[in-house]
Amino acid sequence: AGFGASRSLYLHTAMSALDVGPSLVVYFVIFYTLGYLLYSAVFAGVGAIFNSVDEAQQWNFVVVLPLIAASAMILPVATSSDSAISVAASLFPFCSPILMFERIAVHNPPPWQVVLSVLLLIAMIGAAMFISARIYRTGILMYGKRPTIRELSRWLRQA
Repeated sequence: AGFGASRSLYLHTAMSALDVGPSLVVYFVIFYTLGYLLYSAVFAGVGAIFNSVDEAQQWNFVVVLPLIAASAMILPVATSSDSAISVAASLFPFCSPILMFERIAVHNPPPWQVVLSVLLLIAMIGAAMFISARIYRTGILMYGKRPTIRELSRWLRQA
């Protein structure tokens, strides 16, 4: 695959258009790590609610939906990275690990947008960990039945 990709004229042209420098690698590590922490906290909360993998798989699509939306936005963000929808989507914490990094790679956004994106992502990680910890505290001790939305809200208030 590597040999075939190295011989591809299209891939060679696309890769030569990207300027992959040390700063882009640093941004990749930052956004990859923060995105991993966010989604691991959300998946930990979902995992604490249910007793089996089969029950949790029903919520898998709900958790992955922002990633699918971000993937669908890749081309519009690449073509017009300064539009209002591109800026808003890249600041949304569940989409920013993909879209803000893409905006940085394609066209340098203003530094305040990058900082705001990172801060919103860190705040969302803290909120997701807090909520997941509260659900885990109560939910892991409950077993035998699937919780309802009312029970989940009660768990969040009690814990």
